[in-house]
Amino acid sequence: MKPCAAVSGRAKLAQRLTVAKVRHTGNGAAAAGTVSFSLIDDIYLAAHFHSIGNIWYGGPMADISQEQAAGRRLSSWKEIAAYFGKDERTVKRWEATRGLPVRRVPRGTRSSVFAYQDELEAWLRGTPPEASDAGIISPPARLIHWPAIAITAVVVIALGAAFALYLATRSPHVPPVQAAEIYKKAVVDWTSRTDEGLNRAITEFNQAIAVDPQYAKAYAGLANTYNLISQYTSAPAAESYAKAKVAAEQAIALDPMLAEGYAALAFNAFYGSHQFQRANELFDRAIALDPNSALTLHWAALTSLHLAEFSRPLDFIDRAQQLMPDSRSIQANKALILFYAGHVEEALALLQDLKQAHPDYLATPSYLATIFLASGRYADFLDAYEEAATVSKNTARVEIIAKAREGYAAGGNSGMLAALLDAQLSAYKSGTEPAYPAAVTAAMLGRQEVALGLLEDAVAQGDSDVLSLRIETAFRSLYAEPRFRTLLTKVGLPLPH
Repeated sequence: MKPCAAVSGRAKLAQRLTVAKVRHTGNGAAAAGTVSFSLIDDIYLAAHFHSIGNIWYGGPMADISQEQAAGRRLSSWKEIAAYFGKDERTVKRWEATRGLPVRRVPRGTRSSVFAYQDELEAWLRGTPPEASDAGIISPPARLIHWPAIAITAVVVIALGAAFALYLATRSPHVPPVQAAEIYKKAVVDWTSRTDEGLNRAITEFNQAIAVDPQYAKAYAGLANTYNLISQYTSAPAAESYAKAKVAAEQAIALDPMLAEGYAALAFNAFYGSHQFQRANELFDRAIALDPNSALTLHWAALTSLHLAEFSRPLDFIDRAQQLMPDSRSIQANKALILFYAGHVEEALALLQDLKQAHPDYLATPSYLATIFLASGRYADFLDAYEEAATVSKNTARVEIIAKAREGYAAGGNSGMLAALLDAQLSAYKSGTEPAYPAAVTAAMLGRQEVALGLLEDAVAQGDSDVLSLRIETAFRSLYAEPRFRTLLTKVGLPLPH
């Protein structure tokens, strides 16, 4: 009798657990990181084998009659499709492209097919089916040892729980004093958000890692720096995000309980590869490991904002502010989240308070300009935009706002918008302004074709501002446009209802 697939699967599982145990008893945090992912896979495999029995046989084998056991041969495309819960076209495609083990009746038509359930089960698990006779008679029914499967599942879950306890109770890694001092300097430089500071932070995090290759927090810091550098400097985004991903994954491999590593990887998944659901899952993991990290809560709030579901970002930003009530960036971004959630006056009040307390903080006039423009308060918009352009020393935008003021003086609100768009388009063509701001102005003027063309340019150029497509108030008039919906799909954002 052929061994039951569940038993052979259990043997493979036991083998993998043996390997995991060897890794676990080895030295070094990197080995421990590898074990955790292996154990997750093993638990999944045990659950998968168990569910196969329940779904395919409807319960323990003892309840199946000999007549039912002999019916393991499926005698048509229809029966094979029903076995998988798919249509016939799908299983025929699987045979042609993925090697689904379907047999044909000798001298029968092409549609005269049959298959054995044990071979289909082996194919589904990704293991080659054992050779069997090509005749019509089914092989003897095999027995499934359900108690053995249950024991396997319990053992695997117990091992996983034991390993989790090990991770939770082990002593934290203590870096050498030299590495820790370099790390502190790197953190200060990273938080500066300047070109010089970010590049210096990369050098310093790498120096800390050179002193202590097991320093997981240094890898997380390096990942954070690479995540941000393309947003604050001219560093190429694709290359920077790729380096950030490698550093974040190494941080997690060295310390699977390091919340900062998961937060960095979540940020990377969102901005670097637009894996929005994956980013949410990683942020949730980071917050579960360290619920008091204001930085993680802050980032989770900002990223989830772009999905146009506002309860999650509002909750996260409130918690971040409770932890760091004096943070300027958290207060400014809370105002932005409130605005997009429809709480305009509350957002403006927060920003006005922030401006009074920190008059030189760049985010305040920038966010005020965004809100004033969307709200139709054009005189206030001109003042806030000019202040932001002056503080940031952006000469292109200083020229843009000067032309917009001329348009406002000559033609009021419509004259201002028209002059603003002309100036933005001219700057875009000369390479001093991105396409996205001009697309916003074009949409406000009702020039949908111009707006859509600019947005298509922005998506093609990898402009990170396109992540705001779903929440930008000016683009609500484009929701029904097929080209706009195509752009949302390309970016990976949810379609509006």
